[in-house]
Amino acid sequence: MGKYGRGDTGETYLLTGEKVWKDDPRLEVIGGLDELSSIIGLAKSFIEDEDTCRILEAIQGHLFTIGYRIQFTSESLEDINGEIKNSLEDLESWVKDYESKLPILKKFILPGGHESAAILHVARAITRRVERRIITLSRREPIQSEILAYINRLSTLLFLLARYMNLKRGYKEKEWTRKI
Repeated sequence: MGKYGRGDTGETYLLTGEKVWKDDPRLEVIGGLDELSSIIGLAKSFIEDEDTCRILEAIQGHLFTIGYRIQFTSESLEDINGEIKNSLEDLESWVKDYESKLPILKKFILPGGHESAAILHVARAITRRVERRIITLSRREPIQSEILAYINRLSTLLFLLARYMNLKRGYKEKEWTRKI
């Protein structure tokens, strides 16, 4: 059999050469990162702002780096670890920048608005799921602390970018009001 179809039995190979089941916690994380990168790619197709697209593309690269690192959880990869630390610093800078461009929230808002914002809200929700998968994996294997911090802050950035897209497009955020 060629290189395609090797996973037909429910198993696959990590970059380490290790054969694992497709529901292995590492593959759950890697699959979630792939899903997240894909939805970010879709969001970029709706966004005309070059700076925001540049940031989203950088995030896609960061997600690939994190996925690569996840496959080698038992090994020390100092060059990759440093790259993830730098990615976290980039993310924190972007969060500060976009926070400064937006009005302060006083209530919860409903996800939605312009298509670009709505897709970024979906990306934020996927990020939260990936974060939960990473926590599950971290109970089994050591995970670089910056990976969890990165994913947590990424959900914040995606939320801010969604709000920014709505602001730029003139969409008013809809506040959630509790009715009992």
